[in-house]
Parts: sequence; C-alpha cells; structure tokens
Amino acid sequence: MTFNIKQKAWAIALFCAFASNSAFAIFDDTEARKAILDLRQQVKVLEDRVARMEAANQGQLSLAQSLSEKDREIARLRGDLEVANNNIRKLQEDNRLLYTNLDDRLKKLEPKAVQLDGEELTVPPEQFNDYQAGLDHFKAGNYKDAALQFQDFLNKYKQSKLEPQVRYFLGSTQFAQGEYKTALVTQRDLAKDFPDSPRAPDALLSMASSQLELKSIPGAKKTLGELIAKYPNSPAAASAKARLEALK
Repeated sequence: MTFNIKQKAWAIALFCAFASNSAFAIFDDTEARKAILDLRQQVKVLEDRVARMEAANQGQLSLAQSLSEKDREIARLRGDLEVANNNIRKLQEDNRLLYTNLDDRLKKLEPKAVQLDGEELTVPPEQFNDYQAGLDHFKAGNYKDAALQFQDFLNKYKQSKLEPQVRYFLGSTQFAQGEYKTALVTQRDLAKDFPDSPRAPDALLSMASSQLELKSIPGAKKTLGELIAKYPNSPAAASAKARLEALK
C-alpha cells in the first residue's frame, strides 16, 4: 500500500500515541496531558509541512503543465512560421520567374536595328521575322508561299519601315510566277509611294521587265528612261542604259 505524506504524518502520530498509552502507567496525569499536547503539536507541525509540500507540488505541477502548454504553443508557432517562410520563398520564386519571363517578352518586343539596302532600319522583331520568312521562301523558289507571306505582312503591318522591301519582293514573286500585269502594278505603286527608297530604282527596272514580257516596248523604254533620269547614279540606272541600247 502506498501512503502519501499526510498519511505518513498521521501514522507517526498514532504510533506515538500508542507508545504513550503504555507509558501512562509510569507518568502522572499532568505529564500524560503534556505528552499528548506535544504529540498534537508535532502532528500540527507535520500537517503544516505536508500542506506546504502539497502546495509546492501543486505549484510545480501547474508550472510543468504551463510549460508543457507553452512548449506546444511554441512548436505550433514554429510550424506556422515554417509554412509562412515556405510560402514567402515560393512567392519570391514565382515573382522571379514572372519578371524573367516578362523581361524575355519585352526583349522580343524591343525594336532591333537591321541593315537593308544600305540603310539601317529600326523595326520590331516580329516584323523583321515575318519579312525574313517571306524572303526565305523567295530565295528557296517557293514563290507562292513567299507571295502569301509578303501580302500577309502588308495587311498586318501598316506603315512599316520594311514596306518598300516587302512590296518589291512581292512584285518579284508575282513576276516569277508569270503574273506580269500584277507585278507591274505592284512595282509602279512602290516607285510612286516611296520615291526616296533604295528600292525605288529597282522597282522601275522590274516594272520595265514586266512591260517587256507584255510586249509593251514603248512603255518599257519610257520606264527605263525615267529610271535613268531620276536615279542616274544607281546600279539600276546602269542596267537600264544597257537595256535601252539593246532595244534600239
């Protein structure tokens, strides 16, 4: 059987009382009463000590429980903090990827400088890429695809700096497919709308070629003469002079 502190104190007091009963035959009443009072005082002292110890134990238990609750709260807060930190790291990574992708997209939209026909032109990348796609078809002899690409370019990009080049090669693809009347109109409009373009002399030369294919000799001679008069120092003018000589 297990005794707590208070039970032990009472056991000691009772033992002392029984021991005192055997002594009553020896001591007189005064001494017996004094012995009983002493025992009661000892019991009282023991009870007080037991009460203090139980109070101390209860305080320690409450403190232990409080500390245990604090530990659990700290552990929970640490878990919440770790989750928050993970969310912050994820957001930072998402933002980094977002800005990286945005920067890449912006770079694709930034105008780029290109050299065409002796001129430096600053054009948006998508325009240059579409122009280059049509030019690649033309160089490969895919004239139908080239014509479609160049026409799509003109429909998509109004007032592009590449328009003179696109118009010239559109006319060239039409000529290559035997569409001489259409090619003539395309090159004539180019020379009219962009007289200062490096492609204007070439457009007049190509226009004369279409006229010759259409058996319009007088028209071809007139166009070649116009070319020589307007652009005398151009490479196309030298070719025009040679053709005029051949047509005499």
